[in-house]
Amino acid sequence: MIRLGLRLTLRGGREAFVRLVITALAVALGVAVLLSVLAEFHAFQVTSKRPSWESTQAAGSSAPASHEELWNYSETMYRGRFIEILRVAALGTHAPVVPGLSHLPAAGEFAASPALAQLLRTVPADQLGDRFPGTLRGEIGQAALSNPDELVAVVGYTPSRLAALPDTIKVDHIATAPQTQGTTNIYRIAFALGAIAVLFPLLILIGTATRLSAARREERYASIRLVGGTPGQVGAIASVEALAGAILGTLLGIGVFMLLRPAIANLALSGARFFPSYVTPTILGYLGMIVLVPVAAAIASLVSLRRVRISPLGVARKTTAPPPRAWRVVPLLVGLPLFLAPVLSHAKHPESIQGGPVFLGLLLIMIGLIVGGPWLTFRGARALARWSRGSASLLASRRLEDNPKGAFRSVSGLVLAVFVGTGIAILAPALTLAQSPTTANSLTNVLRQQYGPQLSPEKAAELIGELQAVPGAHVVPLYANPSFGGFVEPAPGGSGGPTQGSVPRRSNYDSIIGCAEIRALPALGRCPSGASGALVNTFNLFTDNPIYVYRNLPLAGPGSPTASLDPAHLSVSALMVAANDDATLERARTILTRFDSTVSIGGKADLTAWQMGTLEPETFGEVAQIRDNDTNNVERVILALLGLTLLVAGCSLAVSVGGSLVERKRPFTLLRVSGTPESSLRRVVILEAGLPLMGAAVIAALAGAVIARPFVESLASTSPSVHVPYPGPIYFVTMGAGLVACLAVLLATLPLLSRITRPDAVRFE
Repeated sequence: MIRLGLRLTLRGGREAFVRLVITALAVALGVAVLLSVLAEFHAFQVTSKRPSWESTQAAGSSAPASHEELWNYSETMYRGRFIEILRVAALGTHAPVVPGLSHLPAAGEFAASPALAQLLRTVPADQLGDRFPGTLRGEIGQAALSNPDELVAVVGYTPSRLAALPDTIKVDHIATAPQTQGTTNIYRIAFALGAIAVLFPLLILIGTATRLSAARREERYASIRLVGGTPGQVGAIASVEALAGAILGTLLGIGVFMLLRPAIANLALSGARFFPSYVTPTILGYLGMIVLVPVAAAIASLVSLRRVRISPLGVARKTTAPPPRAWRVVPLLVGLPLFLAPVLSHAKHPESIQGGPVFLGLLLIMIGLIVGGPWLTFRGARALARWSRGSASLLASRRLEDNPKGAFRSVSGLVLAVFVGTGIAILAPALTLAQSPTTANSLTNVLRQQYGPQLSPEKAAELIGELQAVPGAHVVPLYANPSFGGFVEPAPGGSGGPTQGSVPRRSNYDSIIGCAEIRALPALGRCPSGASGALVNTFNLFTDNPIYVYRNLPLAGPGSPTASLDPAHLSVSALMVAANDDATLERARTILTRFDSTVSIGGKADLTAWQMGTLEPETFGEVAQIRDNDTNNVERVILALLGLTLLVAGCSLAVSVGGSLVERKRPFTLLRVSGTPESSLRRVVILEAGLPLMGAAVIAALAGAVIARPFVESLASTSPSVHVPYPGPIYFVTMGAGLVACLAVLLATLPLLSRITRPDAVRFE
């Protein structure tokens, strides 16, 4: 049977050859995409499990002195990019060495990652290089980095100098455990869901290609039964045909992936590129494709015969499935109110929404879209038949009514992608607008920095003078109010305010700000008439959630209490620096990075206490950018999957339509011979494929918009910058291009209709 199956597959005429080629191409597309997803996921897994040397902790008291070193880890930024800085000083000959280096840099030297070294060669020193004392002596290897674009510096110090800096610790070993960040599990789940989202439509594509021309092959199998073939032998022949196309397609798909791998390695779906050596599906991935894809194709081929019972006399008996029932949309009808009720009832305080009903409702909506698709297709076909005005729409509607499940199957993979993509495309721009206002009163390009302990009046004057000497920089100091009584906790049962923590006592104010400085930053408000300074509350001004920052602006107004401003007797608790361009901003940031309120070496200001911790001088816009990165990355991944799913759906439609044309060669030819115009037959094919495609896309998009709209309105109620409750242009470009590609692939099958229904070639075997 194997030899017979191969003979029928490879030497069964033009139709068998075309079927083999189409099956192989469909499988190749699926395998190439799946390998790409597996390769990206493997790169993410390797990167997330990288030993986190940055998490090194202080040594215990039992460590020998020869194995110790002083360690001081901090971060800074350059034009929105994080820079990790490690300052080290060996205390013994066996001091541990940072991964990626052969030895610790000596005092007055530093090593940099390749990306940082390139920046240092191209950026003026007063904007970046002055933050790293010493001379660049080497580059940090891949073992210490998470991605090729990571900015890292390891700076050598003398023990006495490093010991004088705040937050310096003594270590005897370097941490090797991976660091699980807050977004690690989110990305891990996103990759897994993305793989499933891509896998589903690709399996549909492979299954559709495998079942290509099933009706024509059933006639062949009936003939085999007529001459004595058993059902097992028929199944073996069908499996061989499927395996041949699947194996050929798998090998071709692996080759396509290898050609595309360099381009895939340059993708930054999670916000950063991976090292090219990590972007691989591994040997198990390749073996899985080689084994599992052909097996899945063979199973799909056997399943395609489940409705055919071939008797020993060669009679093929088919049964028409009953039409889908209305119960299929029950999950959708239950899920929508279950999701929307808690969201709408907590519109002004979305953080207090209970997650259980929301997630259950979302799950029911997604199930309802898939399960209810055939019923919606059936009802759409009924409506098309009722309102049809020509033979083409009538023929198309009757075929859709006969098999709505099969019609919806080829496009079912895009339903969830369009649903999720629409929701994300609506919510992500609104969230970005809420966190990054574009009005004239925005603080986007203003550097901010808090001091604890506060800067003394002398040190504050020194720092402010150095900053004001930078052309284009305007300094806004916040002076500590000596009479500030502190924050009070909310009353029992109170909401606790936007941060669900302590709230400011409104009869007291923590800071004093000069009216001249307020005039330079309109976002801060206006001073009372004739005052030199105003008392303000800076609560939430330095939070990491920009929505809360702008919710509490302006700080001062005409009715604010006034204060006399005497910088010589007031400590500085925070600074804001406005700059007229990026270069000026980075010069100011370099000064802030190097300045220290307690340590002065060689007559120059040096490092600060906050710089040794977890904070860095950053703009309000960079704070928003950090929060927006995850949102933008998710939106980018979802829209990429949406476009890919639309393309796969188009390929599935093309394969399905091509197989349908071959199966209906006789009735279509008879219709054409009897006088039906070819244009009418073309409309039949387009309607049969286009109605489920457009219907599924529209319904899924509407469901996604319904889900996202309450969240957007909630953001709009707290931020006047949110005024775009619709998807951005990228979404429409992705959707439009995807649908156009689907229709283009579909139209590419129409020449086959013209060729197989030519009146001068009427002949039935």
